[in-house]
Amino acid sequence: MSLRDRIVLITGSSSGIGRVAALKFAAAGAIPVLTARSVDKLLEVAAEIRDSYGIEAPVFALDVRSNQQVQSVVSEVLDRFGHIDILVNNAGYGLFEKTINLSLEDIQDMMDVNYFGLVRMTQSVLPSMLERHSGHIINLASLASFFATPTHGVYAATKFAVQGFSEGLRFELDGTGVHLSTINPGPVDTPFFDRADRTKLPKIASKFLSADEVANAVLRAARERKHMYVLPRIGRAGIALRHLFPWFYHKVMLSNH
Repeated sequence: MSLRDRIVLITGSSSGIGRVAALKFAAAGAIPVLTARSVDKLLEVAAEIRDSYGIEAPVFALDVRSNQQVQSVVSEVLDRFGHIDILVNNAGYGLFEKTINLSLEDIQDMMDVNYFGLVRMTQSVLPSMLERHSGHIINLASLASFFATPTHGVYAATKFAVQGFSEGLRFELDGTGVHLSTINPGPVDTPFFDRADRTKLPKIASKFLSADEVANAVLRAARERKHMYVLPRIGRAGIALRHLFPWFYHKVMLSNH
């Protein structure tokens, strides 16, 4: 499917996967709508898009934890363009720590950004998509939405929630003309690890994906509209192992810490 002139709203597009995806959408002729908390960084991305592709990418300050900001930004985008073709729910962060060492505030905030932020965005954009019988929601989940390892329990819970929400909503959207995809990458070498402690990753996850690889999957999803993308492909074997041989999966995961 051609992406030319598609309106693509991307959360967390000031850096990492969101930034690279915005550039790739622009290269494909789409109009990326850039949102994040850091307006200065968004303006840099917008300038890069303008200089490279001659596309004016609008910039909006957005904290996905704020109901008011989410509703206001979505309303402004709809007023300006009339519709949103693709919503990329990318904003999120992780803290890798034993549950007992995390404050309740840390846990609540991670869930508020990673899960409730995604839900806020989806609920705000979805009515206009349903009205047009057209649209696509792409949720950045994670391999952690299938695997909860030591020091990753709280982060994984946010991604398990994203996976469950996405699966249920996908069934609800059947026949409406609105599609939903999840992108499920392993560790990605981005500023995500400015906060997340990479030394606490399981040994099996020692190889990092690039933001470019994951952004390519986002673009593939936008064109193909398949339900789920898992990166790297070996991750599919891990998902199968977890469900078919839970005792062996448990043994393997314990040996990786």
